[in-house]
Amino acid sequence: MKKTERIQQELFFLNGKSQFNLKEVMDEFNISKRTALRDIQELERLGLPIYSEYGRWGGYQILKNSLLPPIYFTEEEILAIFYSLQILNLLKELPFGNSHKNIQKKLLYTFNVEKQERIVQMMDTIQYDGIEQVAVNHNLEQLAGNILKKEIVKINYNRYETQDKVILPSKLTMMNGYWYCIAFDVDKKEWRSYRCDYIENIIIKETDQKVFSPDYLKDSYIFQQSTYRTIPFKVKVSKLGKEKFLRKHFSNMSLKSIKNDDYIIGKFNESELSFLTNYFLGFGEHIKILEPEQLKEAYVNKLHDILDSY
Repeated sequence: MKKTERIQQELFFLNGKSQFNLKEVMDEFNISKRTALRDIQELERLGLPIYSEYGRWGGYQILKNSLLPPIYFTEEEILAIFYSLQILNLLKELPFGNSHKNIQKKLLYTFNVEKQERIVQMMDTIQYDGIEQVAVNHNLEQLAGNILKKEIVKINYNRYETQDKVILPSKLTMMNGYWYCIAFDVDKKEWRSYRCDYIENIIIKETDQKVFSPDYLKDSYIFQQSTYRTIPFKVKVSKLGKEKFLRKHFSNMSLKSIKNDDYIIGKFNESELSFLTNYFLGFGEHIKILEPEQLKEAYVNKLHDILDSY
């Protein structure tokens, strides 16, 4: 490990400590006593407020209520940060507004002109052309706040028909251009995924804030995952089919290699048959459904429907 990297890691290691001794640093970073002493001098030079105590291994105290000195980044790390911020531009909306654009501007203007030009050059020549956000939402910040505060809310959900639902939002996730809210349905005691652009009128249930323990929620999620999808499927894929699977797949499926052949295996619920059929249609001639029969039949029927339309 380079010295600059080690000093940075030592800053993280000492974060939150009120005291430490020389041997702790030596053991943690596998360095000699002489190197540890030089590192501590460097940490003091950077502004870490420490003072020494006498002792065989050299005890040290860190002043309370002190801030760690600034974190230093390599040029490669700086470019990686700007690249990551650039990827967020594919999203029309984030749970924390457009703050990433302000962060990008603030960081850029902290560097000299030469460094700014190099960063801009990187952003112009190294780009991520992924799936852009399709639907615009106006509730991500509110949902993110509900999740952090563990608030039960009432929503109007308008996907197929307008329904009132009482949920405990748990996670926000972006998938295939759409934001989804993973939530616990308080009335049904079941986990559901809600597309955020169909969620309207989020109202906090002030008088109905039931408390669900983390263990209860985790156990209920695991139980539902193990009992909801019970129908196994197996699909053989070509090399190109394998590449397509790796670009887009879901949590209920995985890739398995047997000898020289690749297979997509998993389980689904009866209600997901149409969705799974349409998913495999996207593979074209690069798949062959082996089981179950109902999936093969639904797939063939869908192909006939497509042909009949011509």
